[in-house]
Amino acid sequence: MMLGFEELIFIAIIALIILSPEKLTEFLKEIGKIYAEYKKAKRMVELEVLYGVSEEKLKEEMERRYKELEIELEEIKAEKSPPR
Repeated sequence: MMLGFEELIFIAIIALIILSPEKLTEFLKEIGKIYAEYKKAKRMVELEVLYGVSEEKLKEEMERRYKELEIELEEIKAEKSPPR
């Protein structure tokens, strides 16, 4: 079910009447935080279902590869730098 523009305006006006503008902004911030947590949890479940990988394992693998790349970069810099 999709809400149209008119319905959204109506809901916004009712929310403004019920809540003061200050409370409405606080309420919307909390709704945003809840939605962000929902998206994060949804993504974690998708990763586990699709790839069988938890977020922690994925982070560990990324950190390991990042360190490997840092080592390779340092080796390349050492090879290219002129001797002193």
